[in-house]
Amino acid sequence: MNSDVLLSISDLYKAFGGVAATNQVTLDILDREVHAIIGPNGAGKTTLVSQLTGVLMPDSGQITFKGNDITYMPAHRRPHLGMARS
Repeated sequence: MNSDVLLSISDLYKAFGGVAATNQVTLDILDREVHAIIGPNGAGKTTLVSQLTGVLMPDSGQITFKGNDITYMPAHRRPHLGMARS
């Protein structure tokens, strides 16, 4: 992993019943970059943010934040690393 990568998402997958809300989402966000998550209703935006912040656990894939694997870290522990949701 590049040392400038702040957030790395690899093959993130979450389904509800037979519907994949996030399907193989892969993304690296570098330190000091700004990104927007856009899409139509039902595209999986809220599901993605919920997985990143620990509100929902992914079915598979990996989330790394500041070099720490936070994929299955409880939501209440993530703010200590500097990740929060409002």
